[in-house]
Amino acid sequence: MDRDPGGIFRGDSDEDEGSLDERLANKEMVVYLIDASPKMLALAQPDKNQETHFHTTVNHITQSMKTQKIKRPLDEVAICFFNTKEKRNLQDLAGVYVYNATERDSLDRPNEGLITEFSCIEDSFMNNIGSQYGMTSGSKENALYNALWVAQALLCKGSLRTLSKRILIFTNQDDPFIGITGAAKTDMIRRTIQYGKDARALGLSIELPLSKSDENFNMSLFYADLIGLDEDEIVPYMPSSGWLLTTRCIS
Repeated sequence: MDRDPGGIFRGDSDEDEGSLDERLANKEMVVYLIDASPKMLALAQPDKNQETHFHTTVNHITQSMKTQKIKRPLDEVAICFFNTKEKRNLQDLAGVYVYNATERDSLDRPNEGLITEFSCIEDSFMNNIGSQYGMTSGSKENALYNALWVAQALLCKGSLRTLSKRILIFTNQDDPFIGITGAAKTDMIRRTIQYGKDARALGLSIELPLSKSDENFNMSLFYADLIGLDEDEIVPYMPSSGWLLTTRCIS
């Protein structure tokens, strides 16, 4: 016997379930992929009172996760460094350090513990993780390629109900292969760009949030091809890229 034939007592429950389904369907998975090379940790003009690009990136991502926690609590995030001395990833690839969600079957939601710990990462970064150029002359290692591989694997942990899966790369080096020349450099560029194309074909979005201090960042050298920008899209992308971090990824 139906104890509520008119559905009088179902409305709120159905609405709650509908709201949850909608939030699940619209949740995002984000991998924050942070360049940890010495250039990121150096002051561009040491005689001036300014922050390192690494410090600015940590602050931006911390604020981003705080807003996610409030506005999009079902989102899932991972933080990954590349160009590191230490390595921590399931693929055992050099120069890549996954800060959280390394050995679990899912990523983390932007919770208070993760936010608090990450906001203090600079205090222990050099001792525990370390910074180095992961792509040098004579080396076959490609830290950026490795990092993209790890990031894609992290995003594969997510639910099929996730609306979008995004890789956000933070760097102030417009030519990640600057220390390499000749055929080795050409091959690394080709392989990394192809990996970016393959990732986008799988529905992953690769983005490059830039701060206003990156006015001299030359997208045409490499990153435009990696993230899939046509030549006529580069100029409009530059002033809007900082907006990507402060609005879309935290809204």
